[in-house]
Amino acid sequence: MRLFLFELKKIAWTKKFLVILLILFCSILFLFIRNSLFADYAQEQKNEEIALFIETSSTKDFNYTNEIETIGSNEDTERKQELNLKVWNLAKELRNSLSAEDWRRTLEIENSLLIAIRNYKATEEDYPISEDEISYRLAMNHTLLELGIAPEYENYSTAFPNFLKQVVDVFINYGGLLIALLLIGEIVTREFENKSIRLLFTLPLSRPKLIWSKYFSALATFFFTFIFVIALGMSVGKIFGADGSFAYPVLIEKEGQFFYMPTIDYILYVILLFAILLVFVTALYMFYSLVFKHLLATLAATVATLVGGYQLGNLTNWAPFSWVNPFQYIFPIEAILYQNNELFYQGISVTLFLTLLLLVASIIRVRQNLE
Repeated sequence: MRLFLFELKKIAWTKKFLVILLILFCSILFLFIRNSLFADYAQEQKNEEIALFIETSSTKDFNYTNEIETIGSNEDTERKQELNLKVWNLAKELRNSLSAEDWRRTLEIENSLLIAIRNYKATEEDYPISEDEISYRLAMNHTLLELGIAPEYENYSTAFPNFLKQVVDVFINYGGLLIALLLIGEIVTREFENKSIRLLFTLPLSRPKLIWSKYFSALATFFFTFIFVIALGMSVGKIFGADGSFAYPVLIEKEGQFFYMPTIDYILYVILLFAILLVFVTALYMFYSLVFKHLLATLAATVATLVGGYQLGNLTNWAPFSWVNPFQYIFPIEAILYQNNELFYQGISVTLFLTLLLLVASIIRVRQNLE
């Protein structure tokens, strides 16, 4: 325990660690303020999209009318004009409904509009919204109506559950792994670079305990950082945000179909996968530290391994490969949201097994350094 606490202090009681916590604190506050200020901007984006639909349908209707007047009426053109006219009318109806308080009616009109656009696009005419976007929004709207939950702007919500989800997503997507590497960057390489490792080896310490203490102290430091982020996100969202619902849907894509997952389940699964990723990456970094004995070389080898492993997984279409691929959790959010070729839990066992092998290899490597 003393050795663990000693290693923990070396990582946690540094200016670098305090600076990271301060940056995270400011980032979460900035994110909430941004969401509060840009709520109207999100509404403007919605209005601009509807205005684009109305303008597009108006232009197309004008072109169809000119075509009929110029070359005469034909069944195909009349059908396209009729379908486009339906889209046009629904877009105007949706624009009018946005000023009302009945969000259910607004979602129903939007669903009718999206279906009308899909029918129009089936005539091989273009329209400024993709089929993937239509499918996603229809699934989300239907789920919200079934659950009786009012819609939130995904990227600008101040509702407590939605904001907490956004905090977790932003942290994991845009800095979680980098912060982990910054925190664990010197757990072994510093001793090799300043030659203190030889003195450490002369002390009456168990070599396996030395590795375990360094490993768990690094994990403890980062898990504390992660808990700090979640706790701060919860506090800010709860104190300053709206109530919201943890049943708010997150759509998971499986075999081209969308399935509903409550926000609370999504957050827990993402945290689980990210924790497993950290356990693996820390063990990988420790092993490379003992091999290369230099900070930059260790970082380069770790990043190259992670990037190479992730790209290999993307290039491999063989479905059973997901059972033996520990690199599928480099982006844990993707593993949850997109489960077309694999299920998110398939790589957990092999990742934990390889983590144990890396730790055993690190212990063996330490003993070799003593010889």
